[in-house]
Amino acid sequence: MRVNFSTAGAITRLQVLKVGLTSHITFVLVTLTCAAAVLLCGFAWLAAVKVDDLSLRRQADFVGQGLEEQIAALPREQESVTKWDDAFLYAKQRNHEWLLDNVGRWTSQYFGHDRTYIFDDTNRLMFAFRDGADTMPPRLGSDDGQEMTALAGEMRAALLDSEKPGAEPLGQLARVRTIMIGNRPAIISARPILPSSTRMQIEAGQEFIAVSVKFLDGKAVESIAHYARLEGLHFTGSKSDARAQVPVSSHDGGTIGYLVWQPIRPGFMLLQQIAPAGLGCLALLIAAVFWLGRGLHRTSLTLLDSQAELTHHRNHLEEMVADRTAEIERQREELDRLLVHERQVNALQRQFVAMASHEFRTPLAIIDAAAQRLCRSTTNVSGEYVHEKAGVIRSAVVRMVDLMESILASGRLETGRIILKRSEGDLKALLVACCDRRREFSRSHVFHLDLEQIPDLLNFDRSAMEQVFTNLISNAVKYSPNAADIHVRARVDEMTVEIAIADRGIGMDADDLPKLFQPYYRARSATGIAGTGIGLNVVKQVIELHGGSVEVTSELGKGTTFTISLPIGSLLSDQQVAA
Repeated sequence: MRVNFSTAGAITRLQVLKVGLTSHITFVLVTLTCAAAVLLCGFAWLAAVKVDDLSLRRQADFVGQGLEEQIAALPREQESVTKWDDAFLYAKQRNHEWLLDNVGRWTSQYFGHDRTYIFDDTNRLMFAFRDGADTMPPRLGSDDGQEMTALAGEMRAALLDSEKPGAEPLGQLARVRTIMIGNRPAIISARPILPSSTRMQIEAGQEFIAVSVKFLDGKAVESIAHYARLEGLHFTGSKSDARAQVPVSSHDGGTIGYLVWQPIRPGFMLLQQIAPAGLGCLALLIAAVFWLGRGLHRTSLTLLDSQAELTHHRNHLEEMVADRTAEIERQREELDRLLVHERQVNALQRQFVAMASHEFRTPLAIIDAAAQRLCRSTTNVSGEYVHEKAGVIRSAVVRMVDLMESILASGRLETGRIILKRSEGDLKALLVACCDRRREFSRSHVFHLDLEQIPDLLNFDRSAMEQVFTNLISNAVKYSPNAADIHVRARVDEMTVEIAIADRGIGMDADDLPKLFQPYYRARSATGIAGTGIGLNVVKQVIELHGGSVEVTSELGKGTTFTISLPIGSLLSDQQVAA
């Protein structure tokens, strides 16, 4: 009887445990379902808001790009009639009929220009085509006279400056402005009328000037709306509360108005479409959860019965884990062995680099000596020819020696065997010497030095800093083949000595700047220009060993500036720093 009572008590306890477990799981499941539904709705709303924000930004980007394209297109469209032998000739002859057919009507009908003016070499208006009709005698409108005259005068001043060094090429000279004409926004562009061939010559400042006007509230805004796939795009002079707007900026940085449109909100539209179906699915989900709860009651009856089987599987799993742990340990030992082998290979590679640079240095020195002898010997051939070829040889030698120095410096930095040997020296004189040395091989470039603020005596590693300046100055020359001016400036305050090396060369994308100082990395704009990607990494590490920092700012097509900041405290103290 005692056994029967014990068995009955165990059965009762088991039933109570099963019922309690079933109720608990059902409650948790229903709670989680409701929480999931709330979270799903919240996420759906958040996603719709994010999608709408992204859509509005993309719409604004498209409108902005369309506006920029309209502004950039006006001088390009003008070029079809301003860079033309016939236009140059007939304008000089003041042939009104030809200008009317081939300039006024052509730009109006083909390009949609609203107004076209031509000023002669004395800045007097000689031709006017306004709103699709010839204006005789030629006269400016009451709403645009001041702006047209000012723009023509500005172009005339630019033409007079075109002969100066560094001026914009005459064939690319254009002045584009976004202004208000009366109550209408407009794009205006001025270009000189030039011959398209070399058969005709013109004296600077004697060019005729063509000015075109395209209103932004006409066909131009229709083109922008078509480009951005938007409806209801229009111009307004005041800022509205709506987010679907893009400012129209003037050339002086102000805002003349806004392009606004009816925003497209795909997220909100999607919510409206799926809301009925979503509510129906939610109701079905709740019903399914209750149905699953009832099924859970039947399923839970088998849970306790499977406890013994689970215990057996657990023991078996522990054995498998032990076996797997032993296998992982063996793999770790193998990886350690491979790592040791990889380090040996790297050491061999560094030895090879050191050996190769040493072997290259001797023949390079011989070539350099021969080039110098050629420069002094002019008996058999033309001295100018020998000097030119010898200069090419020496330039190649210097480039290869710099390459070897960069490879050696990179190897020493990787192995941690560089020690800065500071000594008292003239940092300003070192910079001037680096510029003079580069000027010898790059005679087409002009170096503008402003180094007066640098103290006369500072403590630094002359060899390492010479390599830093040589790398940065060489890069400024190499990556600005068509921009002659290289600026080297210095600024000193109580804390730092700051040296900036700037060029107006090809520049870089903003995406390249964070990775520029990584070993062997080269910017995308440097494609086709020789280089290894080692120099800037060496520059960064040498400057950091001096306790300083190096920063770079660049814009594609507008040049690059490297700024070195060195702490005054470390430059005024004598110490050695090991890498």
